[in-house]
Amino acid sequence: MKIVIVGAGVVGTHVARQLTEENKNVVLIEKNSEVARTVTNDLDCLVMNDDGSHLDVLQNTGMSDCEYFIALTGSDEVNIVTCGMVSSEFPNLKTIARVRNPYYSSLNVSRRAFMGINFIINPEIEAANTMIRSINEGVVSDLFTLQEGKLQMRTFEITKDSSFIGKNLKEIRQELDKEFLVPALVRDDEFIIPSGDFTIGEKDFLYFTGSPETLNSILGVFSRPKTKLRKICLLGGNRITEYIINGLLSENRGMVKNFLSTFRIVQDREITVIERNKEQAKHFAQIFPGITVLNRDIAEEGALEQEHIEDFDLAVAITDHQTLNLLTAMLVKQMGVRKTMALVINNHYMRLNAKMEIDSVVSLKSAVVNSILYIIRKANIRTLYSFYEDNIELVDLKIQETSKAAGKTVRDINMPRGSLIIYIMRNGSSIIASGRTELVPGDEIGIIVKKEAIAKLETVFENIHEH
Repeated sequence: MKIVIVGAGVVGTHVARQLTEENKNVVLIEKNSEVARTVTNDLDCLVMNDDGSHLDVLQNTGMSDCEYFIALTGSDEVNIVTCGMVSSEFPNLKTIARVRNPYYSSLNVSRRAFMGINFIINPEIEAANTMIRSINEGVVSDLFTLQEGKLQMRTFEITKDSSFIGKNLKEIRQELDKEFLVPALVRDDEFIIPSGDFTIGEKDFLYFTGSPETLNSILGVFSRPKTKLRKICLLGGNRITEYIINGLLSENRGMVKNFLSTFRIVQDREITVIERNKEQAKHFAQIFPGITVLNRDIAEEGALEQEHIEDFDLAVAITDHQTLNLLTAMLVKQMGVRKTMALVINNHYMRLNAKMEIDSVVSLKSAVVNSILYIIRKANIRTLYSFYEDNIELVDLKIQETSKAAGKTVRDINMPRGSLIIYIMRNGSSIIASGRTELVPGDEIGIIVKKEAIAKLETVFENIHEH
């Protein structure tokens, strides 16, 4: 698969890196010579120092055999116009444009097609949706919920007195006689996808997957169960704040499709926005009459104490400055807020999540990149979680009628090395897969996979009509 990307900014570079790790043929075009020189040394793909908005430049990349064109410059107008130009010259190619203007995100498919754009990615909406999903799941950092809470992935460290020490995973499953899986573990800072004969040792850090009831019986009842976050304070008022409020208060909770749409206020939510800019605070008070808006500077000494921040169930630091967001989230956690969340731009801060005692750190870049990858990957493979210990992801996909895997058993589909099916959801129930499990259309499958194996995963599960 060949993909041309215009714009080697933070997102463009990350998308290019991810796609090359998945063995895609990537051409990255960057107008700024210094930026182009830097990413050339950093990426294993062709980098062109040229103006990607010019048709002759794009033709020199061999667009005729390209499947996707992605416009990720810092200008909405350039991205839109370039996609339109490419679409008119290469009608069989699919186009993706990053566009921040909310108007374009609200356009229907036919109007986008008229502009020559197949997919529009709005960074703020993608980040807001990620945060809304986390909020609705209770912002729990010690476990990862799957399939609307029907499954969990929980972490468990093996101590010296554990009965698991010296036993392999197959023996542990037989002894416990319960439906669960250990899809991954960390030993000596190495991330491992273990086989059934892998022997557990002291200080191993295990990931358990199963139903909440099963994991409770094995590991003990989770000490901090998911609870409703009723009193929510949003620290900073911007577009993402607006999308989050609309998503939390809308009837179609968690899916921000059009922030201009009407919504009904859900009475069990109490939302407060604290914004330093007077005009912006006034704007929020006007468009969301059912919430509380405070015109205060959160960086001002004593401001958060005066607003009794400790009374909130959740505080979301969502200003335009990621450092301020991280520091504020840590501060309000110490002040007594039950759950905290911070928005960042740079993925590197995700590694500091637990060390900074912040319950959730959401990366704007990751939200955008994951949305783009979902579009490009065959079989619509979606990233649910990235394990920062290594190049491992938890992904999911849905078996279609036309999928090459439909009707086959797990044993027969030839799963790539470095991947493991950890669950199958069928008609609302979970199945722990074995080699004899048959895959049927409608199955939702969760897979732990190394990034370099995703290309093979696409081949295994792709839909026949995609050819």
